[in-house]
Amino acid sequence: MNFLTDTHALLWHFTDSPKISQRAKEIFYKCEQGGCIIFIPSIVIAECISIFDKKKITFDFETFFKRIRKSENYAIISLDYKVLQTMINTTEVSELHDKIIVATAKLLEVPLITKDTILLNLKTLTTLW
Repeated sequence: MNFLTDTHALLWHFTDSPKISQRAKEIFYKCEQGGCIIFIPSIVIAECISIFDKKKITFDFETFFKRIRKSENYAIISLDYKVLQTMINTTEVSELHDKIIVATAKLLEVPLITKDTILLNLKTLTTLW
């Protein structure tokens, strides 16, 4: 089974943060061992750039980004026509970034790794934390 990640989960994994849940940690470990693919919406990478620019957490963005791009087990998903089309019917989420993330997970038909309680409570999507 493959997954899609939100920003917090991805950053917390790559920075070894104690804030990441055990379940999410295990999924990222499985991915790094070649056991699954974790899809990353391009908006998540954009949010990581913003966090890096604001120096909200300390991490080496260039190394982080290269590691993702070189891995066969992480796949960046572009904001394209199919995602935009899916967003039209994603009415249960109003915040733009979350709508893109949820629409991408729906389009790919994969569970979303998130700590966001609003997203965790969605009935239209499988989520986990």
